[in-house]
Amino acid sequence: MPEAPDPCPNCGGPLPRRLRHARMASCPYCGTAVVLDDEALRVAGEAGVMADAPELIGLGRAVELPGHGVFTATGHVRYDYGRGHWDEYHGATLGGDLLWVSVDEGDVAVQRPLPREAWPTDAAFRLGAAILVGGERFEASEVENATLAAFRGQLPEPVAVGDVHLTANFTGPQGALVSGERWDGGVAWYRGAWVDPFAVRPA
Repeated sequence: MPEAPDPCPNCGGPLPRRLRHARMASCPYCGTAVVLDDEALRVAGEAGVMADAPELIGLGRAVELPGHGVFTATGHVRYDYGRGHWDEYHGATLGGDLLWVSVDEGDVAVQRPLPREAWPTDAAFRLGAAILVGGERFEASEVENATLAAFRGQLPEPVAVGDVHLTANFTGPQGALVSGERWDGGVAWYRGAWVDPFAVRPA
């Protein structure tokens, strides 16, 4: 007999069946952000309001990602940078490869977390600044302050609505991409590449 899904600690409604990689989920009934800490669920604030907008990628909707096969998003984070917003989707390919897919004004990037030992040191988050990753040179082509506006689905790490992230995209050889994020109490680095948005199609 299958195990019953965990109840939301705020409203008692059933949470979606938890994915192995997930440490955070949004309750589909009350919109509460729920975090798994030491096998116990706790309320972590609100998940924010995700305003409806046309989406190239949607939760639970399989798409063909060029060079990566079939990808299904299980988590969605939206960042607001004043002039607009961009979306980050976390999920897995059919082969179980965990990816982040960023969609910003039609541009699409596919990335994986950069191992901590490969993180650049003393990186300057300003246009034109250069970093070295894996012996390759990357130059900052985009720098933004953005506020985490909302999330839904399941994510591998907790996030907090209202957190301000300083983000930078560093472009390298042959379309390679390294992205860095800094926020109060955290830093993260990712590596990947831009992909042709017209080649992202329903699977």
